[in-house]
This record gives sequence, structure tokens and C-alpha cells, in this order.
Amino acid sequence: MSRARTKDLNGYDKAAILLFALGPEAAAPIVQGLDDRILTRLSRRMSELGKIEVETLNNVVDEYLQMHDSEDPMYHSDRSNVSNLLHYAVEQERAHQIMENLDKPRVLTVWEKLSRIAPTVIKSYIESEHPQTIALILGKIDTSVASQVIALLDEEIQMSVVMRMSKIESVPQELVRDIEETLEKELSETTGSSGISFDGMVSVVEILKSLDKSVSRPLLEKLEQKDEELFAQVDKLLLVFEDLFELSDRDVQTILKHVSSDELVKALKGAPDELAERFFSNMSQRAAEIMREDMQVMGPMKLADVEEAQQSILRAVRKLDEDGSITLSATDDMV
Repeated sequence: MSRARTKDLNGYDKAAILLFALGPEAAAPIVQGLDDRILTRLSRRMSELGKIEVETLNNVVDEYLQMHDSEDPMYHSDRSNVSNLLHYAVEQERAHQIMENLDKPRVLTVWEKLSRIAPTVIKSYIESEHPQTIALILGKIDTSVASQVIALLDEEIQMSVVMRMSKIESVPQELVRDIEETLEKELSETTGSSGISFDGMVSVVEILKSLDKSVSRPLLEKLEQKDEELFAQVDKLLLVFEDLFELSDRDVQTILKHVSSDELVKALKGAPDELAERFFSNMSQRAAEIMREDMQVMGPMKLADVEEAQQSILRAVRKLDEDGSITLSATDDMV
């Protein structure tokens, strides 16, 4: 991990470096309370850190280097450190499972899959369901997508769904599992204009995301030449607006310099609060206040206008990535 990229570290990077710096015995009590999903992601980042320069470690935790002052230019973290940490932190079977998961591509949950589908398509899946079922489904997917789906529902259903969502406290696990299985079946049977199932499409997209740009870009160019419709479906899933949450602060700041404030206000109207705050935190306090006020004054927007604004932002993001001004590919962050 080079010194030049220190300021680009995200939360998982910093947590992984801190856990490595603490060592397995000291870090064990910290990670014991984490769920497997978060622990797997942290473990994956630890295994990918490679060589860690002292300056990088110093920026993550100054107190650590005060106790370990050294002119040695770098430390080193790899899979053995991950295995050692898990040995102290969790039971052997769980540790073994997490280590196995490091080598597996992350599988999207049915709720994540739904969140990546156009709201109009989600509406077609659920509109014939009982309002309570609709409420449960919309309560499980991305809030920005759920709000867009609600806007598409008939007015008499909208209020019933919203009221039921507000009263949901706990849901029997068996009911959730039944809904998940039904949705998984419908998604696996769904085909786009290309004839590829949604699951197949997701697999293609996940593979392309894991490839180095030098490999994925020529593949996408050939796909566009061979089948424009299929390329359009794949391209739309490769980058969705919510993916911008994973960018570094520096990249977010670069995007802010290259997009229209008016477009960004419209785009954020349909985005999760966490993503909006991601942008606000990279603006001056005054600029963030103005944008929040603009969003409140603007009021409700048509779904088509929000999607158009988000696509405009994503086009600018793609161009910045192609120019090398920002980094979208996770592989570029690896040592």
C-alpha cells in the first residue's frame, strides 16, 4: 500500500490496518462481536494489504507508532496474519469458514439484487401481492429504491403500504424465508431482452467487476459491438448510483468539481441518506448547507427526472475513471 494512497483509505482499510497493528491477541476481543459479513470483509482487506509503510500506519493510528517507532520502511500483512487473528478471535469452525469465504466472490442477496433492478420492474413483481407483503419487501430493499417503487404504486395501495411499513416491528423468520425463496425463483426465471436470466446477468457483472480494467474494457467494447442491447443491460448493472458510496474522499471531491450542482441535487433526492451525507462531508460546510436547503425546497420529483440526473452523474464518473482522475475498480487499490 503506497504512501501516496494513504489519504484514500476507506473505513475497512483503516480498520484492517489497525487490527493488524494490534496483533491477534489484542485484536481478538474487538472482532468477537462482529458478524460474519463484516468480519469476512475485514479479513479480506487484511489479506490484501501486503506491504504497509510506516507513514501509512502512522496516519491510521499515531499512538501505535509512538510505541513502535522505527525507521524500518514497511510492515507486512498477509493471509497468515488473518488466520492468526481468527484463531484467537473465534471458534475454529467459524474461522475456517471465514477463511474459505475470502476466496469466494461475494454473492448478492435477493434484496441486493432487487435494489439493482429498475423500480418499474420491481413494481411489476409485487403489485399483485397483499399490501403487507409489499410492505415487508420494500422494507428490506434499499430505501431510495423503495421510495421510487412506492411512487409508482396506485394511490389506494400507497397509503396502505406506507402505514403497514411504519408498524412493522418484527417479522417471523419463516415468512421472510418464504418471500426470499419466491423472489429468488422469480429472479432466476426472469430474462431480459438478451435472453439471459437476471442471476446470469449478475454473475457476468460480478466477474467483470473482479477483472483488471485492461481485461474488462476490451471485453465490454467487443460486447457492445456484438450485442448493443446486452451491453446496455450489463453496463447499467456495472455501476449504479449507490456504488459511489464506496469511493474515497479524494474521488468524491474530484467528482464534485466536474458535475453540476443542480444535477447533483436532483440525483441525491433519490439516493440513500448515507450517500447524500458522503457528498456533503466532502463539501465546505456552507456548500453542504445550501445543497440541503435546495433539496428541501425542491420537494418531490418525478422518478424519471431523478434517474436522468443520476445517469448524468454516472456518465461523468465513468469519464473521470477512464481519464484516470478517479478509481472505480477495486483491483486498482491492491498492492
